[in-house]
Amino acid sequence: GFALRTDDFDHTSPVGSVAAGASGLFDLGGNVWEWCEDYYNGFNGARVLRGASWNNNDPDNLVSSNRTNNTPDKRNINIGFRCVLAGASARRCWR
Repeated sequence: GFALRTDDFDHTSPVGSVAAGASGLFDLGGNVWEWCEDYYNGFNGARVLRGASWNNNDPDNLVSSNRTNNTPDKRNINIGFRCVLAGASARRCWR
């Protein structure tokens, strides 16, 4: 990301610009905070955000286990989402 100068992009980087991590996912840490379905407190209200964003300046936060929260009605240039393919359809797409 931008704040740590880990790439040459001013904001988000194009998908696949960085090698996949151990889990096989690309761009999870440091592009944008990613919305998760999970509630932050376990039952209602704010949702979990993971991964940090391009303007985060703490390298320890650029991991998928890093989390914060926000309510779903909030919008920010640092927050996005990921479409995930699961099951047989995902295996066909990545061959």
